[in-house]
Amino acid sequence: MEGDYQKLLAGWIAGERDRENALQLLFLAWMHWADPPFVTKMSDDPQAPQIWHEVYDFFGGEWSCDAEFLAVAGLMAHLFPYVLGDETVWSATAQRLKARSLALQPDGFPAKLFEGRGDFGEYFAHQSRNISTLD
Repeated sequence: MEGDYQKLLAGWIAGERDRENALQLLFLAWMHWADPPFVTKMSDDPQAPQIWHEVYDFFGGEWSCDAEFLAVAGLMAHLFPYVLGDETVWSATAQRLKARSLALQPDGFPAKLFEGRGDFGEYFAHQSRNISTLD
């Protein structure tokens, strides 16, 4: 994960704004606090929350029209709202993100949508299959 994160981060800093890479970077920035380093093998990056917010803003935040982004960002915000800012604000934002994603894509996000998309895909395919947090 660390190598992918560093590569995507370098691209982001250089101005690369590919949608898939941005989703991957959003996820990998989030993994800095979502799982412990012994699981992720990622080094500490104090700028990871800032990077997460930059990518979030790139997609348009909660006003985005990208249903997949809304679903994954909503789950991330739901699981760790206190890392993103005011916990009450981000808990409410997470609910709105999920609602908007489902308004745009009422059938949710099947696991097959995420398959073959690296660590990001593995994580969200698992979520889709086992917890139904993406529908």
